[in-house]
Amino acid sequence: MNTEIENVSAMSLIRPDDDQVVTNNMENIEHEALVGAEMSVKEARKSATIATLGDTPFSSGGEELEHHAIVATEIVSDPVEPHHPDPIQVNAVVLLDPRLTDCPEVLEATKRRGLITLAVIPKPKRITGSEFYPTAEALLEIGVHQVYEPPIGQKFDVTECANHLQTVEQQQHLRFLGVIPLRESAVDYSDILAAMLGLHVHNDLGLSSARRDKGLMKTAVANAGLRVAKFARLTAQDGSDVPNAIKSLELDFPVVVKTPRGMSTMDVYICGSMEEAVRRSGEIVRSVGPDGKKANYSLLEEFLVGNEFAVNLIASPTTPRGVQVTDIWEYNKISTDGTMVNTWQTMVD
Repeated sequence: MNTEIENVSAMSLIRPDDDQVVTNNMENIEHEALVGAEMSVKEARKSATIATLGDTPFSSGGEELEHHAIVATEIVSDPVEPHHPDPIQVNAVVLLDPRLTDCPEVLEATKRRGLITLAVIPKPKRITGSEFYPTAEALLEIGVHQVYEPPIGQKFDVTECANHLQTVEQQQHLRFLGVIPLRESAVDYSDILAAMLGLHVHNDLGLSSARRDKGLMKTAVANAGLRVAKFARLTAQDGSDVPNAIKSLELDFPVVVKTPRGMSTMDVYICGSMEEAVRRSGEIVRSVGPDGKKANYSLLEEFLVGNEFAVNLIASPTTPRGVQVTDIWEYNKISTDGTMVNTWQTMVD
């Protein structure tokens, strides 16, 4: 076997039976090949990776042809740290204080958009009313991905909840897009939780209380230049401040006495006499409201005669006025048992 090979297409050959390195003045190629011991033709046919050296190795045969196994196809003198791309974040939403009756439609909408859903249960488990106050197990069974509830023995705290959700967001590579309140009692602190999560899609925190307190709500509406019914806040536990308020507002009977933090027509009374108004006002001040919180005052209002309409709005920064009207409803209410009861409603726009 010749120790010198002409027209070799590699810069250097390392022969295991010879420590000498034969170097040829050839043009540099893109990478070097670390060539091993010579192989026979029979062995070469069994190897998938070989180097054939010779004058014209791909067009003619001859004794001058040599077959070598390729030990390495590239030599890296300075290995570098492999690149690890950042994990892909998954979009998610927080469902605040959900009810089982509302969840199927919401979960179907989030599923269509490929969103992860995390439910927050602010109140402890209840044996009764599981449909309106579901357990974590019930929410997981219907498709909610994760559920947060206060630790045993602790009351719900929006700061602790935000800390937990931020930890989950970092550890699980999530990106919260919004906080959705699924009942009236969750409206006021949904904006606070959204702000603490660093979101920008929430209402003005300065008006957070006005979204639940009907007295503050009327003040905010009046400050915006819209007309509202005459009203007064009453704090006497025996209702003794009702007569003076009715006189100051120059109201005629019937008058409306209701809780400031109610929902629908709960704790809303149409009073046709002074005695009834005094009694209802005192009951509201002394009792716990429909949302489970103590009512600090009752709300006395002027009774407005006419058809009742409800206009639903959603904040929309892309619209010229900043809000978008979603739907308008007309209610058909009748007075019965001292309150107004809705018999049916129809969408008018």
